[in-house]
Amino acid sequence: MYGREVIPHARLNIAWGSILSDVDLLLLENDMLTFVEVKSSRDKLSKAMRQIDRVKDYVDYAYVATDRLLNYWNMSRVGLISVREDDVVVVKKPTRFRNRPQFASIVALQKKCLSRFLGNGYACRTYINQYDLARYVYTIRKDECTRECLKEIVTCGNTCDTICPISNYLNL
Repeated sequence: MYGREVIPHARLNIAWGSILSDVDLLLLENDMLTFVEVKSSRDKLSKAMRQIDRVKDYVDYAYVATDRLLNYWNMSRVGLISVREDDVVVVKKPTRFRNRPQFASIVALQKKCLSRFLGNGYACRTYINQYDLARYVYTIRKDECTRECLKEIVTCGNTCDTICPISNYLNL
């Protein structure tokens, strides 16, 4: 699926709206996708947790990188990277996200991706809204709509018309 790649200021292939589409750093290695949210000492760490919560269904791991001095770390599944002038230290390694993707993450996919996921019968129905398409994907295609599939869709670079990752899961 992936080689080894580091992508700063990556843009995920998701619909605009209630979910974050620009991320500080994505690391792709050995079929694993790692998200790194960078927060300076002037930023609120609670904002990082909200951002991670919005992308956790599309990635395997998440870190917060900060120059802030922390006495404790309460984000149990999220790793912590300490950044100093001359030193970068992984303070805590993350735990892999494994839950089934939530409905909110599926509804955030672009309408054309949702239509392709459901097949030709839905692709030509322009009157079906994105929410209903996501509901059908979430209920009808739930076994195919895995974290692995979502990772490929959101990192496809919007090349859906030529190389669509959905076809890998639906044998199209």
